[in-house]
Amino acid sequence: MSIYNSIDDFLHRLESTLISNKEPVDANRILAELRASYDEVGRNGGKLYLKYADEIKAVLEYPEEVVISKAMYSEFKQGFRQLKKLWQAKRNVESFYIHCCCQIRQLLIFNRMSEEHCRSCHGSLLYYYEENSQMVIKECQACRRIYSRTGTVICASEGLKLSRANKQNLLGVVSPAEWIGYCGE
Repeated sequence: MSIYNSIDDFLHRLESTLISNKEPVDANRILAELRASYDEVGRNGGKLYLKYADEIKAVLEYPEEVVISKAMYSEFKQGFRQLKKLWQAKRNVESFYIHCCCQIRQLLIFNRMSEEHCRSCHGSLLYYYEENSQMVIKECQACRRIYSRTGTVICASEGLKLSRANKQNLLGVVSPAEWIGYCGE
């Protein structure tokens, strides 16, 4: 299958299963659809845009710890529609993969894009867990500036061990009622 056809199939599948669906979508279904449709696109796109492709693939392999909020899903749907328009207008493969990986990453790594932005470049702040200090921190997706939970800038040092913040890490930071599919688990 050509790379153009795989992108078209990816967009069509997500449009029909997640974006235009009127029924409430739970986190497990979102992740299952991404896993099923991202495989072909990720295989081609990972070669073009390695920066986030490996991270996305790892998250999709272990989805049980992913926290998706209602606001994140709404923003993903908006971003997906913009991505589809960009693809239809330009059919630029590299540009598609850059934007696609950013959209999927913003869905898979907890953030409050509609509420918080980097003070320096206004990029999205993604939530990570710093293993040495055992604290949830935020990293700007664009400039990679690091903030504490309270918004204080943290000087980036070589000793930081960051991993994606999971459900357990986020319990004290985010109300589980914000999560899609939360049933008091």
